[in-house]
Amino acid sequence: MRTILGTFICLSGFASLACAAPESTAPLPTYHLHGYYSIREENAVWQFSDNSPWQVVANEPWIDPKVVKWGYVPLTHNSKHYYCLIDEKPITGSNIARKTFICGEAATVKFGYANDWRPTLRLYGPGHY
Repeated sequence: MRTILGTFICLSGFASLACAAPESTAPLPTYHLHGYYSIREENAVWQFSDNSPWQVVANEPWIDPKVVKWGYVPLTHNSKHYYCLIDEKPITGSNIARKTFICGEAATVKFGYANDWRPTLRLYGPGHY
């Protein structure tokens, strides 16, 4: 009986340690973009990026959880705050898998969220290089 009780106490101790273990401290991704679609009002326009990294961030005071739940990823670039939609599907008519970034400054994306619109990508016309 003591052996069973001792085993139970030992197992419950391990269970409490497992629950108290800190979350994974894996680094968040960093991207070096050749270009991205910049959100301007209700459209997104292709824009070349510089060599500065785009760093995914978490637990920052400027991050709006409602916007993140809507599918946007919070990033910083050149000390500015951005939200990006990251599409990992190939471009229409292509089998080349690559990520498409549709990014806007935090205030612009929050305004779009408040007005319930998402950016539109033009497949033709001006603004496409």
